[in-house]
Amino acid sequence: MSLIEMRARWLKATRSLTPEELQGEHLVVAATFTANPLVPYLGVKCLDGAGPMPQITVAPYDQIFQVCLDWQAMFTGRAPTAFILMWRIEDVLRSDLQEFLRGNHAAFERALDKVEELRTAVLRLRRNFGGTIVVSIPPFPHGSDHDIRAARTGVTAGSFHRRLVDRWISGLEDVAGISFIDLDSIQRLVGIEHSVDARKWYLYRQPYTEEFWHEVAEDLSATLKRQRTAAKKCLVVDCDNTLWGGIIGEDGLEGIALGEDFPGSAFKDFQHQLLTLRSKGVMLAICSKNNENDVWDVFDRHDGMVLKREHFVAHRINWIDKAANIASIAKELNIGLDSLVFVDDSPLEIDFVRSSLPMVACIQVPSDVARLPSTLNSFRLFDREQISDEDRVRSEMMLQESGRKALATSLTSEEFTKALGLSVRFFEVKAEHVTRVTQLINKTNQFNLTTRRRTAAEVSTLCDSPAAKVFAWRVADRFGDYGLVGVAILLHKADAIEIDTLLMSCRVLGRGVEEAVFAAMADHARSLQATTLRGRYVATPKNSLVADLYAERGFRSKGDGIWESNELGKFVWPDHIARVAGND
Repeated sequence: MSLIEMRARWLKATRSLTPEELQGEHLVVAATFTANPLVPYLGVKCLDGAGPMPQITVAPYDQIFQVCLDWQAMFTGRAPTAFILMWRIEDVLRSDLQEFLRGNHAAFERALDKVEELRTAVLRLRRNFGGTIVVSIPPFPHGSDHDIRAARTGVTAGSFHRRLVDRWISGLEDVAGISFIDLDSIQRLVGIEHSVDARKWYLYRQPYTEEFWHEVAEDLSATLKRQRTAAKKCLVVDCDNTLWGGIIGEDGLEGIALGEDFPGSAFKDFQHQLLTLRSKGVMLAICSKNNENDVWDVFDRHDGMVLKREHFVAHRINWIDKAANIASIAKELNIGLDSLVFVDDSPLEIDFVRSSLPMVACIQVPSDVARLPSTLNSFRLFDREQISDEDRVRSEMMLQESGRKALATSLTSEEFTKALGLSVRFFEVKAEHVTRVTQLINKTNQFNLTTRRRTAAEVSTLCDSPAAKVFAWRVADRFGDYGLVGVAILLHKADAIEIDTLLMSCRVLGRGVEEAVFAAMADHARSLQATTLRGRYVATPKNSLVADLYAERGFRSKGDGIWESNELGKFVWPDHIARVAGND
């Protein structure tokens, strides 16, 4: 769809609608420049995501500080669901940049003070607003009073920009619920000549081209989507002509392309890319029609291999159809098929998997293998706003699970549970846990009593509320640490504790952890002199696993999915689980 067609589509979609009829997100854009051209592109991108029609409001020109400090007074109608804050050095720090370029290095310190004022304003907005906040990374500054092609001007302006941006990012990157839109990267992607429109800047204080705004909308829509949907969890790859060039069964170890020369260098870079994804929590698996010994021979003996056997959490190297193998991998890893991405060079295999497993995202290796690394990046299927400690060790956790399964095959269920040596630490959630807790809240479907989704900002607000407690728990056993696997949000209501949210990773189910959690919740209720635990079960297509959770523990049905128990003493900590005291 061309840029003209996108603008026409948005105009047609909104022409006959009032703001009250726009039932999608309410996005507020505040900028130090005129940002109205963003609206049609961002609106169409939101519509392409199959969501309801969004309401997009552009705040008055150059009112970022006012929005941050008193947004409730500025938007008295429908409350915003997200704020998008964009600023440029040319607008906020122009005089400081000019003086710096003229040799006054003290001007940089004044610029840092102004950036700190803006950061403080954003943090105030974060405290007073529970929705999504997206802030810009300012682009490299361009102005009529300096030309980056002039001797040393580019170097000097570049130093100013880099140091300032580093300070800006470091001051906000660890704040829960704040995301970045990188205007600098977008400007480099589009190119300065195609990004900046000097005439529009002078006429309307609108500095950018339609092409630039389109790319901004692309990034923003992806960022907003990440707030609502979980990233993919596992990348399943073929081997021949995917991890290396050629067919190992025909070309032999010496005949495949993998190394420092093209095309082998492209495959090697692709492997480096997979290893980086793994470090960010993406699990890797192999699905290849091949002789298993031939494949492992490449891993063990070829000096061009970056990936090792231990980097993969599962493999299916056989002659069974790939759709069946991929489904088997998902079952082994206990994740949904919609969490998988499959990469293969064969269009026939890609088409077969797409038709057999439409929920699996499929990517075909391009005919020009030089484009292989960039092809995977272009889909942005594994993007995460923040990466938790559990993400980084997820593959190691899956390998530990293989050890548990091996133990389970030789023991009865009761013997296995005792032999695991389980321990549980139940603790109150602090700021450092919010990223992982938010991930669990937004991606857990099966063991989830209400499936209420929350942003990181909403979780932080609940943590600070005197009427609520957000608890989480970690589980470990003789094989290793399962990590932070469960969340309970408990609200204090008179003489009752209301279980607003109760969810847990399926990896630890059936081992008595549920009983430990109920015992800990009962302890919390008694500490507040509450006599009742009250919970709700809201049925979804995926959470039938916990439909009887309250009934099985003696809760009484009060109708409308509500369950109560006044017998807190019957919830006791299981004997076979060690209770680890203290904060996480």
